[in-house]
Amino acid sequence: MPEVTSEKHYEEKFEFPLWKLIKQRAEEKDISYLAASEKVLPEYLKTIRYRDEEFENAEIQKRAKELAELTERD
Repeated sequence: MPEVTSEKHYEEKFEFPLWKLIKQRAEEKDISYLAASEKVLPEYLKTIRYRDEEFENAEIQKRAKELAELTERD
């Protein structure tokens, strides 16, 4: 019998947020992905939270909680 994986995270389709923005801009303006990335990237970089320890710790705790919930089900 084949192994069936029914975990929520396994079935989720994932796309990087930056890639979504690039594709969206390229389609809106009918330009290449390269041209779209050159327009999107400067604004996107302003949203990245480098060295924000409070944010990083909150994200780590959130992921730890998700992993704990997944192991509880097993």
